[in-house]
Amino acid sequence: MSELEAKLKKRIYVFYFAGLLNLVLGFWVLFYGGELEQSTRTIMMLFFFGFAAVDFWMPQQLKKKYAEFVAESRRMQQEQADKAASGEQKA
Repeated sequence: MSELEAKLKKRIYVFYFAGLLNLVLGFWVLFYGGELEQSTRTIMMLFFFGFAAVDFWMPQQLKKKYAEFVAESRRMQQEQADKAASGEQKA
């Protein structure tokens, strides 16, 4: 596994951890935030659940971008190998 993949996995785990933490906080406000004003409670819940959604969406985007990066790198390597092979045939 490359260093880039290790960093990507670590970043993905951090996003999942943050998402779980935001879900826990959102549910805590939902169930135990009754002493707060309704508007404050709603804003806090939207904040936590919104960030939880982003924290679970971002790893999917990171994986998608990484897959595109790997595919592009392989394509470029193949093109360079093809150019090198055609250059050897001419000589």
